[in-house]
Amino acid sequence: MKLCVALDLPEKSDNLALAHTLKSEDIWLKVGLRSFIRDGKPLLEELKAINPSFKIFLDLKLHDIPNTMADAAQEIAALGVDMFNVHASSGVKAMKEVMDRLSSVPNRPLVLAVT
Repeated sequence: MKLCVALDLPEKSDNLALAHTLKSEDIWLKVGLRSFIRDGKPLLEELKAINPSFKIFLDLKLHDIPNTMADAAQEIAALGVDMFNVHASSGVKAMKEVMDRLSSVPNRPLVLAVT
């Protein structure tokens, strides 16, 4: 089991400073909704530049109609993250559609359902 550190601080610079203090650790970094909306893909790239072995968990809790969730999941997979989540209340059909869409993605990220 590995430690997962949340990077949900008020400023991008705060998140990057925390990541720098952890750069020699074999851990997961969780990027939440606020941080991702504010800092986007560049934050993910900067985290990997600090330590390419960091595992990135993109915590967005996708919840929408099945096709939109599958489209979003495909785009998230293209970001190169190691894990993301969907909200289980989106329903079985939506969760299956996400997994079907990702079935042919090389190095598919782990997908968690949260309630």
